[in-house]
Amino acid sequence: MMLTKRWWQLGVGLLIGMASLGWAGTGSANTVGFEVAPVPSKFQSDKAVSYYDLKLKPDQTTNLTVKVTNTSKQEITVHTGIAPATTNPNGVVEYQGTSVGKNIDLPVKVSQIITTTADKLTLAPGTSQLVSFKIKMPAKAYDGSVVGGLSFLKKATKQESKSSMAIKNQYAYSVAVVLHGDRQLTKNRVTLGKIDATQNNGYNQISLAIQNRTAAFLNQVETEVKIYRRGSQKVSYQQVKQHGQIAPNSIYDLPLRIGRNALKSGKYTAKLTVKSKAQHWSFTKGFEITRARADQLNKTAVIEHHINWWLWIGLGLLTIILLLIAWYIHRKQQRIKRLEAQLKAKE
Repeated sequence: MMLTKRWWQLGVGLLIGMASLGWAGTGSANTVGFEVAPVPSKFQSDKAVSYYDLKLKPDQTTNLTVKVTNTSKQEITVHTGIAPATTNPNGVVEYQGTSVGKNIDLPVKVSQIITTTADKLTLAPGTSQLVSFKIKMPAKAYDGSVVGGLSFLKKATKQESKSSMAIKNQYAYSVAVVLHGDRQLTKNRVTLGKIDATQNNGYNQISLAIQNRTAAFLNQVETEVKIYRRGSQKVSYQQVKQHGQIAPNSIYDLPLRIGRNALKSGKYTAKLTVKSKAQHWSFTKGFEITRARADQLNKTAVIEHHINWWLWIGLGLLTIILLLIAWYIHRKQQRIKRLEAQLKAKE
């Protein structure tokens, strides 16, 4: 796996903490109402990290134990789960089943390796309970690493929802689990999937599906995107992002945000470069934003309507010219009438 100890500690280690799934999720432990503490495993490869980093043999079985404590003054219900590691649109690896990320070409599903009979537990105020997760390694060895998370989720109470303007909050902790395979992989296979016009929080964007098809992390990820009108050399949209991370066997839907601008329909060509340490990939791919799709997204998007000053200046000049022409014709007609009047007077 292409991860140094420092990257693990800064990245995955931060997952042993509260990750809110609502607006009011940045509170203290009293706000969250519960805590989790993983019990160290005797098969831990790196004892300096706070997540599970295990090297097990094919067909080997072991148990992981996590202590869950109710720190609130009321009874709570905590739901448990097992989910594969995914990559969110911000280029951050997530270990919760609620993630919008997707997986691809998994050597084995983490939910098939790790199971639990305690999918839900109820805790009285101030009490703790140990939750056991069984690991059963597959009979056939695999290369790379299978990575997932043990998730613990508590839905907000009615009182908490009311205090947060009726937003249904959920509070969750995740404990990362890394299951090393037979052989570490140092070269990743990366492909570019679908390119599509999308929207996030009312802002239009173009999403590029970067597919990490290898059971190994991609660290220190840098991406550069340039999008051109088909057949043009002029860049329509561009973006550079750094310091990302892509989970093993996951799809990173990289968003190219276009701000408050309206999407324009048409045929485009995207040029994308992806770098991860010494590895480098380049892609060129055509895609189309249909008029129907652009209109659909623009109707609900936050759009800043720019004033086309050149158009207004042009219209102003045209109006002045037309007025001058009308004035000239009017004066000419008046002159003709005066001449006609003079000729009649002489008769």
